[in-house]
Amino acid sequence: MQTITPAQASVLVAQHWQISGTAKELPSYADRNFKIHTPQGDYVFKIANPNWSYADLDIENAALRHLAKTCPELSLPQVMLTQTEQHILPITTSSGEACHMRLLSYVEGDIYANIAVRQDIDQRYLQTSLGIAIGKLDRGLQDFVHPSMHRFVDWSISNLPDLRDEIRHVTDQDLRELITRHTNYFAEHEATWKQVLPMSVIHNDANDFNVIVTTDGKAHVNAIIDFGDMCYHLRIVDLAITIVYALQHVEDDLAVRECMLAILRGYHSQCPLSEQEILVVYHLIMARLSQSILMSTRAYRHNPANDYILVSQKGVRRLLRQLHAMNYPALQQQFLSVLYIHD
Repeated sequence: MQTITPAQASVLVAQHWQISGTAKELPSYADRNFKIHTPQGDYVFKIANPNWSYADLDIENAALRHLAKTCPELSLPQVMLTQTEQHILPITTSSGEACHMRLLSYVEGDIYANIAVRQDIDQRYLQTSLGIAIGKLDRGLQDFVHPSMHRFVDWSISNLPDLRDEIRHVTDQDLRELITRHTNYFAEHEATWKQVLPMSVIHNDANDFNVIVTTDGKAHVNAIIDFGDMCYHLRIVDLAITIVYALQHVEDDLAVRECMLAILRGYHSQCPLSEQEILVVYHLIMARLSQSILMSTRAYRHNPANDYILVSQKGVRRLLRQLHAMNYPALQQQFLSVLYIHD
């Protein structure tokens, strides 16, 4: 993407935010991110992909500033203002690309993906803390509004029915049938769910690389980062997405059920769920898994040389089959049991 060195990133931060430090590039899917280390603390300098508009970045920053007031107990990134009180600045790179830059505080900790595989961690406590964090986040966003909140987002679950043409490209026949069944179920019920269940702006991407865990004391989730996929949808979609990613780190049926229940209980303790919402969670999990498979199938067709696209899908495909094979009525009763647990 943009041609910029760590040294140039340091100069830009010093010039516009009057913060002097050393820059180190961070991995990023579409943007250029640099960790700025200073004696006073660390920051993330972000140069957005040119495809991101000012409005796309503004909703992220607005949400973070809103959550700083409504959800102060989470260690979320803080939006840093320039001397002229700006939080997004235009920049044209040496290659002529017009994009925008921002500065956020750096959130200390490790990613969930690294902690979830450790044998010395209380995984049930960690999973419960994940549900608590997402519950706090959704509670903090419930009254957030922004002019861009109804924008198109690739990963909005509402786009799942539009991916049905990809099903024929899934080579495994049994998997095709499962995806067809759960995609059609979602397509048939989404409109009704939107009429009767709570809607709000949601994070929409609490994956195991965007969830930050602190290991000071007992390991627990203390932050969520990367608000780039925010959209307006069923509040419960955030919970379903969170469960999908957490389940990538558990395998046998008992561990899968216990993980889902731990996250549900944690979420419900902070953002109380109705019976109607809980009854929809399973279907949204299956819809998100189907969406992930179809999105990767499409990506692989466009880039067949990248075998990693399908390799990284092994866990998703395993999970879709595994959850479908579980006793559905019993699973729903277990989900509903969170309504009757009192700490």
